[in-house]
Amino acid sequence: MQVALYARVSTPNQQQEGTIASQIHSLHLYIQQQGWSLLPTHEYIDEGVSGTRLDRPALDRLRDCAQRGEFDAVVVLSPDRLARNYAHQWVLIEEFEKLQVQWIFLQNPFGDTPQGKLLTQMQGMMAEYERAQIQERTRRGRLEKARRGEFIPWAFSCYGYRYLPKRHGCAPQVTINREEAEVVRQLYRGLVEEQVSCRQLTKRLNEARTPTPSGKPPVWHCATVRNILTNRVYTGQARYNYRQPVLPKYRKTEETKLSALKTGRSYRPPQEWVWSEAPAIIPVELFEKAQLQLQRNAEVARKMYQPTSRRYLLRTLVKCGECGLGMVAAHQRSVCRKYDYLY
Repeated sequence: MQVALYARVSTPNQQQEGTIASQIHSLHLYIQQQGWSLLPTHEYIDEGVSGTRLDRPALDRLRDCAQRGEFDAVVVLSPDRLARNYAHQWVLIEEFEKLQVQWIFLQNPFGDTPQGKLLTQMQGMMAEYERAQIQERTRRGRLEKARRGEFIPWAFSCYGYRYLPKRHGCAPQVTINREEAEVVRQLYRGLVEEQVSCRQLTKRLNEARTPTPSGKPPVWHCATVRNILTNRVYTGQARYNYRQPVLPKYRKTEETKLSALKTGRSYRPPQEWVWSEAPAIIPVELFEKAQLQLQRNAEVARKMYQPTSRRYLLRTLVKCGECGLGMVAAHQRSVCRKYDYLY
């Protein structure tokens, strides 16, 4: 019988510890004992990929090859290696059953009997429960560390600061990057004192060839500049646990392609926020003035905006009745070039 194997680990730490190698060794040993045939191209391995997702590179290739009928069965260590979500497991199992491709789990001794299917379902539900437990323990552990000042997530990639991880029993620390901090001060002074827009500030940074926060993109973007100008951390006040995942008002991606349904964000009650001190780069007064200036810039931009597609009635006022998103008009000229249509 021609078979394929699938193995997966969800974190880079597991990948380094060699759990992928141990899975592959067990699968190879089992296939040899059964006398089955395995081609090198039929080994599908997802390293460092979460089991809550269905869009995994190796899993996608496995499903494509199953569609072409390249093997008769797939050998996996356990159902939780296939997927952590019980619903995802049965989506894959039913898909392969229609293709007459069998799933073989080494840790499922009952096979395709009713008892085996019941055990597989129970393992899937236990894997999903275990994942929820891990997430809850991780959340509570991080929250407690944040209260003690041992977990500083905002400093990992905050422009103007340098994060020093925990070493030799000492708590993690955050220091100011002098060059980046001076850029932050220049942005705030340009916004408040010169009343320069975010777009003009971005243009200045690009003309001066100022290194970007990540160091990879060659240019600055307005969104990055605005995030710096609205980040309260620069005043010395950092917050954690102030947002929570919620169901969004609308979706751009199908639910089957998402690892979680709660992809939206909403603010938690202020009493649940965890505040911590940060090295201040600018005074609080300057930050408040910057927020007022951003509001003024937004009001002026609405009045001065000249769209290339010409103005039209009810611009920026029409909203979708279902999701509440703003609607825009598309401009099109007639064939005779005499009339303009807005859709």
